[in-house]
Amino acid sequence: MEKVSLIALDLDGTLLDDSKEIPPENIRALEEARDSGILVAISSGRMIPRILPVEERLGLDCIILAYNGGKVVGPKSEGRPLISERPLPADIAEIFIRFSQEGDYLLNFYKDDVLYSEDSPNRRRFMDIYSTRTGAEYNIEDLTGRIGQEPTKLILLADPAERDRLHDHFSAELGDRAYITKSDPEYLEIMAPGVSKGTALEALGNHYGFSVENVLAVGDAENDNPMLETAGIGVVVANGTAASKAVADHVTERTNNEAAVAEAVRRFALK
Repeated sequence: MEKVSLIALDLDGTLLDDSKEIPPENIRALEEARDSGILVAISSGRMIPRILPVEERLGLDCIILAYNGGKVVGPKSEGRPLISERPLPADIAEIFIRFSQEGDYLLNFYKDDVLYSEDSPNRRRFMDIYSTRTGAEYNIEDLTGRIGQEPTKLILLADPAERDRLHDHFSAELGDRAYITKSDPEYLEIMAPGVSKGTALEALGNHYGFSVENVLAVGDAENDNPMLETAGIGVVVANGTAASKAVADHVTERTNNEAAVAEAVRRFALK
């Protein structure tokens, strides 16, 4: 087994428990990893402003892989250098803007680390879900004015069964023109082709000079799968989805509520 140079951690459902807190044992294990010279990266579908408060609570100087790999920045100690960024093409964004307007769907439009959306009673229900989970603040506007722009990422929100239907529909319609994946039960996430948590790991390896074989990645859901498959050691927490467990090298005995990250770090990085 290769020596671990970097630990890449998903947030929701992985590092964070169901109350959106970090189990203290996770913090202790990651501090030990840092003290042994291992880099720590937070790898999330969240926007950067909603990742930084978690980093602060963690108390570590982390590399940030945001927007499912759509934007990667270095740690605070290095001045947060931009390592990679690949926005979604404007023509794909327009398809989802018009679809959301016609069907009264909530569409999260991320541009320059700001979240934009349109409002309606139906959309408000999903805004409440998303804001409660992430702490994100919405800027309400007519997204027609965003047509022609390239967002960092989009999220289309719908009830889980409808989300799954939309995933299959748009995956078939757009093919390799976009990367479409599922994360939380209501989220359909849309990124530029070639963008994923896996390609973000490759960009990090090129930047810092290590092989992806030296990465321990820990996640729980399908948007983590490219990262789990790219990393030398891909670990899914016990509460993870069946689809993610199918591609993982290992599954923890513990859930995210039981400090599963600490189990993975101590088992595979601290030996």
